[in-house]
Amino acid sequence: MKKLILALLAMGTLATANAQEPHSILLYGDATLKTERLPALNKTTDWDANIGIGYQFNHNWTLGLKVMWGQKATKSVAGVNITDNLYKVGPFARYSHYIRKSETFFWYTQMDFDYAGGYRTNDGNPATFKHTGIYVGIYPALGINVGRGLCLNFSIGGLDYSTDKQQSATNSDNTFNFTFGNQAHVGISKNFNTGHKMHSHHEPGDEVHRRKADKMEDEDDAAPKPKRKERNRDDDE
Repeated sequence: MKKLILALLAMGTLATANAQEPHSILLYGDATLKTERLPALNKTTDWDANIGIGYQFNHNWTLGLKVMWGQKATKSVAGVNITDNLYKVGPFARYSHYIRKSETFFWYTQMDFDYAGGYRTNDGNPATFKHTGIYVGIYPALGINVGRGLCLNFSIGGLDYSTDKQQSATNSDNTFNFTFGNQAHVGISKNFNTGHKMHSHHEPGDEVHRRKADKMEDEDDAAPKPKRKERNRDDDE
């Protein structure tokens, strides 16, 4: 099978200069598009879009909600169109931290817990093969801060478990996947700053200028101030 990955897209947000700090709002996303030509000359087109929004409540942890919508459309040589529709929605938790004292590289691990489902459509006919289940996944990722809070995120898979049951079936399908090294995702992310006075040196954030400014202020405070020479009244007299 010959696979062509047309795009790995990502959606981000606008942010203030000091992005990704406590009491900020994270908005992230990515989209994938893939086409595949099967030996029987059937053509399939897969795409999905993920978007998540979370609240970073301290230096390292972000909690939020994510949604996913995707389709797998197959067109046969006879012109029959079959589309499998998939969706996921659920909370996520993310732990992130800069690597050592770096201001550029950070890592994060995210865990997703989703309610998942889907159905099949065929040239406008009523939906069939309706199914629902649970999805749990965890994956590590590397981030690169490129300035002003704008960051590139890279992931190469992780671990996930899913259970899925069709409405007409008595048993559910359980799947465990180890995709580390087999998948690749690229994205960008930023944070909305809520204006809180607290700061941190957390993941995707441009803290370089703020730290330099704080350091200069500390040096100014630590520097001894020259004493003003008092005039000698006796000399004046």
